[in-house]
Amino acid sequence: MAVYHIQNANTGLVTLPSNAVLCQNISFSLVDTQGKPAVGIEAALNWGNSVDAIVGSYRSAVSGPISLAATTKDVPVISWGSTAASLSDKGSYPLFHRTIPPDAVAAAVMAEMCSRFNFTRVGVMFLNDPWGSGYANDFANAGASFGVEVISNQQYISGDTTSVHDAVRALHEAGARVILCIIFDMDLQDVLDIGGELGMFHPGYSWITPDGITVPEGFVSTRAADPADARTKLAGWLSVYVRPLFGDAQAAMAARGKEFLALNASRPLYDTTHGSVLGSWDSLGGFDGFSAFMYDAVWLAAMGASNVKSSLAARRAAKTVSGEMKAMQFTGVSGTVKLQSNGDRSDVGLEYAVFNWVPDTDGTLRAMEIGSWQSSRSFLWITDPLWPGLREPGWEEIPRGIALCDPGTAFNDTYNECRACPPGTYSTGLQCRQCERGRIAPDSGMVKCVPCKGGYADDVGMSDCRPCPDNSEVAAGSPGQSVSECTCLPGAYLPVLNPWGYGSNVTNSSGLDFVPECKRCPAGASCDGGLAAPYPNFGYWGDKTCSRLGGDWECPEWNIFLQCSPEEACAGGKDFACGEGRTGR
Repeated sequence: MAVYHIQNANTGLVTLPSNAVLCQNISFSLVDTQGKPAVGIEAALNWGNSVDAIVGSYRSAVSGPISLAATTKDVPVISWGSTAASLSDKGSYPLFHRTIPPDAVAAAVMAEMCSRFNFTRVGVMFLNDPWGSGYANDFANAGASFGVEVISNQQYISGDTTSVHDAVRALHEAGARVILCIIFDMDLQDVLDIGGELGMFHPGYSWITPDGITVPEGFVSTRAADPADARTKLAGWLSVYVRPLFGDAQAAMAARGKEFLALNASRPLYDTTHGSVLGSWDSLGGFDGFSAFMYDAVWLAAMGASNVKSSLAARRAAKTVSGEMKAMQFTGVSGTVKLQSNGDRSDVGLEYAVFNWVPDTDGTLRAMEIGSWQSSRSFLWITDPLWPGLREPGWEEIPRGIALCDPGTAFNDTYNECRACPPGTYSTGLQCRQCERGRIAPDSGMVKCVPCKGGYADDVGMSDCRPCPDNSEVAAGSPGQSVSECTCLPGAYLPVLNPWGYGSNVTNSSGLDFVPECKRCPAGASCDGGLAAPYPNFGYWGDKTCSRLGGDWECPEWNIFLQCSPEEACAGGKDFACGEGRTGR
């Protein structure tokens, strides 16, 4: 439609500067990348420098490679949907431009909203592509300035169910109650499956997503395994993204769109006539926000190329399409279009909308606008939001326990306040968690669990250590998770060793822990403790041929030490030595 309007000098949707130059003999070639970088690279290389600019792609993972290929031919790329932070790097992408603002702006709006809601601890899961990782990084950076902490950052691989499940489980284990889900619809069912299993769509949770999914019912009707279940789990989600089409601009573009489709009803596009597209126009709701960015991108590219081509040859050599696009400013359907020096769209005049996914009267799920953000006024709220797991909207129903309580406390839903965690548990301010085996929390309000000293904790959630049997203790540095770890104190020895070995998880054939029974050191001997066997003192003799003392024979009385006569005949010690000038055993 933008090309058609340029060819016919139809400026009904744009306001151009008075000195604007516009060549109307614009032509174009279309390639559907299907979201595949290889297809985009091939198209860019095939076009070479026969084109003045490339408009697209939608996905950052595709636009980046296209720009790298086009740069080899000095052809600028201007995207209408790629928002990844990495594309702002002019060292890597010197000829990349975009009419949509980068994710750094959207992520900052998202972080500010979390701060306003007192969502001070947020878990993030993100797609492992430039858009996902870039958005997650931008959110973490922006969150730091708004007092919002990312408590767990989980990457997942698209199409890998195990990867998605692992990411959600990790967020659950970290205690995240607010989840920023940076995702496309092809992976959303996996999130719903594991999140439902873990009870993460109940009251007390909040799910937020950027612009990867803007029409929730579109996912429900085409990809959901159980549409009714999906609608229930997605009700109450929030989405935040830039919204260029609103008010008069939205109405004007919708009207022009219908006119254009009606005029070109028989013209094929990707083997689909405009007429068939027109038939579903109303059901799809007309143009979305990305259409506005695309429309303006075509105008910007056309004017940049026109400025270069209309110049005299001498001046043309000093001009580039990229330079002309950056120097230009006009009013498009997405607002004031002005690029910064790195090719990014300025956020001046843009508006971000906050949408709440709510059940409609016909049972479908719709994205209802509940507020908006502008740089000049921050947030403006229109209506109360619906929160996950609830039937009625209301700010008073905002998920509790998400904001950070003082260390050692957690939000108590019964008393509606932060309360000290009981003994056996600890908290960094989000929720009370049981101490693991080997550690205890002897008091209420503990920030962390402490290891046992000398004893052991063989269960979770313990407030006191269990003492070892007489004459034994758990050595420093041991896990302290089982009575089997108890070893003898100095001055004591273990008559019977554990036949199954030693460690925190060693049990016998019946699954029972070995209980050591350390005895006081025999008369005439010394005992170093631990698992060491006794050894004779000076003037005493022990039978070192016994297996317990290092020999090969089983001796029933190996722990009896006899006094030597004369006493100097036996030097004793750990090597059971004879006295000077003496031999024998």
